[in-house]
Amino acid sequence: MSNNYHNTNWLTNFCETKQIFVTVVMVQIVVIIYALSSLSFDMAFLYSLSILTLLAQFIGMSLIIVLCKLRKYLNQLNVLMGVFVITTIVIVQTTVMAQMIGFLDLQLSLQLITGDETINHINLKLSLSSVIISLALIRYFYVQDQWHRQVQKLSDARLMALQARIKPHFLFNSLNSIAALIGIDPEKAEIAITDFSELMRRTFANQDTFISISEELNCVKQYLAIEKYRLGSRLNYQIDCHSDLMPLKIPVLCIQPLVENAIIHGLQPLEKGGNIDISITKNHSNLLIMVKNPYEINTHTGSNKMALQNIQERLTLQYGSKANMEIDTQNNIFTITLSIPA
Repeated sequence: MSNNYHNTNWLTNFCETKQIFVTVVMVQIVVIIYALSSLSFDMAFLYSLSILTLLAQFIGMSLIIVLCKLRKYLNQLNVLMGVFVITTIVIVQTTVMAQMIGFLDLQLSLQLITGDETINHINLKLSLSSVIISLALIRYFYVQDQWHRQVQKLSDARLMALQARIKPHFLFNSLNSIAALIGIDPEKAEIAITDFSELMRRTFANQDTFISISEELNCVKQYLAIEKYRLGSRLNYQIDCHSDLMPLKIPVLCIQPLVENAIIHGLQPLEKGGNIDISITKNHSNLLIMVKNPYEINTHTGSNKMALQNIQERLTLQYGSKANMEIDTQNNIFTITLSIPA
């Protein structure tokens, strides 16, 4: 940690569960190693180990509370000054606690101070151990936090690239639909262009990673309206989503590509067309987004692999193993189900 490197978040958040757990484990390991140096495994050893554990964890938790409360202030300092301040705090706090331990030892006869040991000797050992453990933990969590930030930046960059990739594909297919409509019904094509303009405004103006279900469904409805002009009675659709779910956030453009896939590779090749069913439900802590459309094997052109892979990659980046995509093709019904944390 160089003194010329200023990072406003160089000190980790010791209020978090992970940091507390690692600190408790580290302190306990040091206590056990110190206790084992006596090479004794009788009842006196267990008694000494239990007392040392109690005192060490008391000191460790006290230091965690102090670092947790002072984190905002310490992060305003450069790293070198911050480490100096933390070292001073650790020494002062450990010294006060060492005096308390000496007092309690005399009052309760815990026999922590035996032989030629003095309270100053105990204080020196506790202070040195506390400083070494504190600095080791700060360095460990600093490296971990930097690594997590780097991974997050890479994930965000990959996510933005995937979103940017699917939008031109969406634009191309929409323009193709309008171009096909011009030769059939120019008046409807003019209306479709207006709807398309509004749809593009919604889609490209929104740079967020997440969007409410209601906003996503509005984009889906506008896209379906454009395709309805072209396909007419061959395209029917039904959207089922309870009003309580509408404000919930989902990844942007995760339903529209599924609907687009259902039209281009499902309904469009069918002479009579069919119905697209879109349903959004909540199952415990997960949202289930399901899109169904009819298809025939001899006319099915194959799913839009780019769009589906794009969605799958974005879900993996945002949710990891907590999200998944399932595809079912039973009884000439093509069904895609997305399961994502609510």
